[in-house]
Amino acid sequence: MAMTQLPFTTQAEYERAWIAAMAPKTGDIQRELTAEAAECLRISVAEAERRVVACTTDFLAEWDRLVSDPKDPEQVVRFYNESKSELFEQIAWHSKDVIHHRSLVCSELVRDKAGGEFLDYGSGIGSNALVFGLAGFKVTLADVADPLRNFARWRCEHRGLRVHTVDLKHESLDRERYDVITCFDVLEHVPDPLQALKRMRDALRPDGVLFVYAPFGHDPERPMHIVHHDTALRRIRSLGFRREYQWDRAFPAHLERPPEAYWRVTRTAPANLAYYIRDVWMKGQIGEAVARSLARRRPSA
Repeated sequence: MAMTQLPFTTQAEYERAWIAAMAPKTGDIQRELTAEAAECLRISVAEAERRVVACTTDFLAEWDRLVSDPKDPEQVVRFYNESKSELFEQIAWHSKDVIHHRSLVCSELVRDKAGGEFLDYGSGIGSNALVFGLAGFKVTLADVADPLRNFARWRCEHRGLRVHTVDLKHESLDRERYDVITCFDVLEHVPDPLQALKRMRDALRPDGVLFVYAPFGHDPERPMHIVHHDTALRRIRSLGFRREYQWDRAFPAHLERPPEAYWRVTRTAPANLAYYIRDVWMKGQIGEAVARSLARRRPSA
C-alpha cells in the first residue's frame, strides 16, 4: 500500500488545522467551546467558564461519590450519565492537548473513503466527528453518556453537520455499515473492552478501517481508567483484524503514542468456527481451548 502524502508536516501546521476545525469563529478553542456549552446548556458564559476551571476537582469528586466498585458496569454507566463536570473536563482537554491532532492524520489516511460512513465510538464532545465531517464523511456519534452525546450532536448540528447518534446503553450498531471507526481514549473506561471491540468489528464493513488508542494502565489521577491491561488489544487479531503497521510512520513525532490502525479482514472458515465456539456456543475455558486449536489451522492475516 502506498504511503498517503499528508498536507501537514510541522506541529504548528497541525495546530493551525486543529484550531480551524474546532474554533472557526474566534481561533480560541476553549473560549469557543465554552460559549457553545453555555448556549447548549442554557447557562451563562461565566458559569460555564467557572465549571471549566473546576472540572478536574469536580470530576474526581463525582467519581468518588458515584462509584464504589469500578467493576460494576451499572455504577460506571450511572457515573457517566450523572456527571455534571465531564463535559467541561473534555472542553479543557480538547483545548490544550496536541494528542487530538491524530484525528487530522486519520481522516487523511482514509480520504479515499470520504463520502462513506464514519463512526466515532465513544464520541465525547464530538471533535472527531467535526474533523471527519469536514473531510466529507457521513457521521455517527456513539456514546454511553447522554450529556456528552447530546452536546456533541448539538455542537455538530450547530456547525451545519448533520449526524446520526447511537445510545450505546440501549441501541445496537448497524451491522457492516461503517467504512471507518475511531475509538480514542475509550476502552480503558469500559468494564469489558473486548466486547466493545466485537461490537465495532461487527459494525465495520469488510476492508473497513478501525483506529484505536487506549492508554491502559493504572493512573492515580484518573481512577475512571478502570482497565489496567491490554488483553483486549492483544486479542484483536483473533477478532478478524489485520494491523496496518505502515501507517504508523504517518503520525508526526509530537504525537508520542499514535493510534493503531486495523483493517477488518474476511475470515477463513476455521476462524469463523473458532469465533462461534468461543464467543457464542462454548464460552469459558473449554471454548477458549477449542478456539485456539482451530485458530492454529488458519493462515496468517
